[in-house]
Amino acid sequence: MRLVWIAFLALLASMAQASRIILIPLDNRPAAGQFAQMIADIDGAQVVMPPYNLLGRFTSAGNPEAILQWLSSQDMSDVSSVIVSADMIAYGGLIASRLPDVPESLAISRLQQLQSIAQRIRPKTRVFVFTSVMRLAPTATVASRPWRAQLAKYVAARESLQNPKNPTLIAMKAKVPPVQLERYDAARKRDHNVQLALIKMNQFSFDYLVVGQDDAQIHGPHIPETRELVSLTKQLGEDGKVYFCEGVDQNADILVSRSLLKAANWSPKIRVVYSDPYGRTKVGAYESKSVQQTVSDQVYASGARIAGFNEPYDYTLYVNTPARRELFFKDFMDDLRNEMDQDLPVCLADINLAADGTCDREMFETLRKESRLMKLLAFAGWNTAGNTLGTAIPSANVTLLAERTKYDPVKLQIAQKRFLLHRIVDDVMYHRWTRPKAYALIDSLPDGAREETYGDSYTVLTDYVRKDLSSLLGQTFNSQLKGLKFSSEVQSYQFTGLDNIRVFLPWPRAYEVRVEFGLNVAALPQPGQTTPVQKPGQAHSLVTDFALAVGSLIVGGAALIATWWRPQDNKRRVSLFA
Repeated sequence: MRLVWIAFLALLASMAQASRIILIPLDNRPAAGQFAQMIADIDGAQVVMPPYNLLGRFTSAGNPEAILQWLSSQDMSDVSSVIVSADMIAYGGLIASRLPDVPESLAISRLQQLQSIAQRIRPKTRVFVFTSVMRLAPTATVASRPWRAQLAKYVAARESLQNPKNPTLIAMKAKVPPVQLERYDAARKRDHNVQLALIKMNQFSFDYLVVGQDDAQIHGPHIPETRELVSLTKQLGEDGKVYFCEGVDQNADILVSRSLLKAANWSPKIRVVYSDPYGRTKVGAYESKSVQQTVSDQVYASGARIAGFNEPYDYTLYVNTPARRELFFKDFMDDLRNEMDQDLPVCLADINLAADGTCDREMFETLRKESRLMKLLAFAGWNTAGNTLGTAIPSANVTLLAERTKYDPVKLQIAQKRFLLHRIVDDVMYHRWTRPKAYALIDSLPDGAREETYGDSYTVLTDYVRKDLSSLLGQTFNSQLKGLKFSSEVQSYQFTGLDNIRVFLPWPRAYEVRVEFGLNVAALPQPGQTTPVQKPGQAHSLVTDFALAVGSLIVGGAALIATWWRPQDNKRRVSLFA
């Protein structure tokens, strides 16, 4: 009877923990949706998205009308939050937002339909929206190759010089096809007007709006555009509900974190350590703000906050800054190792990215050779500072939230390690090893192009990527995670293998890859046992669930209490994730 009661408490705890989030992503790339799903899974939350075929693919736009119909038909009874890309609803995704094909009136009409849905489901279900100020350069396609770089240089110089009669500016403009410049300016003007309307809608219809900045520089038309958006936000008194930050691909991750933290009424406090004291003042590639400001933006948008001097904190965010200097970097690495060896929660964001977007080789290889990678609470190092920070911080936030609310420790460990391994394989292994070889393969194909490759050449390319990255995934698992042990209250386990591996290119290019896999664990023998409770390689199952139930009297009670009462931590936390 006692075991039945314990199991019942565990079931109630699980039910209290479970929640559903609906996400309308920016497009169908992994960074736009898959990452958010994997982060939410760490806390046992399910992120549901529209059918994959409605999200479009590269230059083929998504279907806003069908997505709105799908959203309107969803049962919201167990949905805690809806997270929506306004650019998907208005235009059909990020790439479509850079083209003037959708009239301003139609874009606003679609957003008004979203507004009506939001007004119907709030306040029971929170609605979080994000959008992106248009980037400086047009989309990289074969068709835009002859002029896209010149156009980007011209519009940046036009904003900087503010003199149409300047001879240099006139010469630069002559290199850009007039029709392409006209289309570019029309898309920028429309997007800006739509975002002004979106900020006004947010005042009464949405819980929170994130305005991201797609790839940019310190000069360009995005600067005055953002200034006007900020001014309107302040004029409407919406400062606390509209937030501006660098990057856009990571905003689904940011808002998943904010949604879960808001529901739990908890805001983790983060101590930030930089690899170079001067690095925090630098501006990362494709961004317009300093590293320190970008860190602050991503932290606060995620629902966390930066700890004050000598204030207790929940975890440390180590930021490897651009162009870090060796003297400071040595101390940074020593401090990082020291915290990890004390089993303290450490999140690592590597924004010392090379020109090709790959991470700091010295830092990564040091941690890999010392077998410390899997001691991290979270890791990211891809594309831009905003993308990196906006992936690592939400992952760390949600992991500690799951630990704090006593979510199933076995499922937590599997989900946290799965996303950590995913980031290492995607951010490092793919971009350092597989992608350069994939580009070389594209260059050798008769009809291949780095911007976009189709037909038989795409088949050859994606087959190569699948085989090469699957091999690297297996090697990384074997060297960093296989055999790693962890414990719940009543049982010890170890990671034994990978399953359900799937690797493919979501768009007709090698710039990004989708990697899917599962992790298997086996229960280790208890004292006095001679054989494992589970066969090696067998996934967490009902046997494990029953074993967990034995120790869930305290766990279940704590989870139920935590649902209504979550006191703030008053001391530095020690993590399970050694």
